[in-house]
Amino acid sequence: MPVSVPDWLLARFEAIYKDPAHYEASYYGPVNMLLTCYFSATDGFMVKPQARLRDPPAPGARTSIDSFGQDVGTHATDGNPDFLVSTGSAQLNSDIPLLIWEVKKPEVSDEDAAKQMDRYIEWAKRYQRNLAPEMKAVIWAMLVFGSQCRVFRLDPHSEFVNFYDGEQTTGDKVRQLLQSIRDKVIN
Repeated sequence: MPVSVPDWLLARFEAIYKDPAHYEASYYGPVNMLLTCYFSATDGFMVKPQARLRDPPAPGARTSIDSFGQDVGTHATDGNPDFLVSTGSAQLNSDIPLLIWEVKKPEVSDEDAAKQMDRYIEWAKRYQRNLAPEMKAVIWAMLVFGSQCRVFRLDPHSEFVNFYDGEQTTGDKVRQLLQSIRDKVIN
């Protein structure tokens, strides 16, 4: 069933695009609402703001198991994307990441944004490599600069990352992508 995004929310995004907010965090409320339109708890999803992406433990270090069932350690370089969409369940370690969404103000340099996104993509690729073959799934990543975004498709069976640039953040293509990610899980 196609998701309906409220007109007021799309108008809110248009207002932000025309008069960009001073703080990156000002985008978080509308983005959270957009993501929860597509990825609702009643359909078995979790939208995780500022999710901690933890790396494998260092030799001899303390370990834990994260919500994705991976052995992890705690490092100063752990990533925290603005949003991580995953499947949800009552179990504490069986979530499956589906989408990483990172927001940047338009004036942030491409180099700085790319470095941060590269860390998130490397985490996602490492996660995919550690999964059993039958559990492997595509993970999508979005780097959003105001009204425009870069979309990354991380295929679990390839080290190559597909990249699409210049998509409108709340445009038809991105909304169709969100719909397709949702549909693959619930159908």
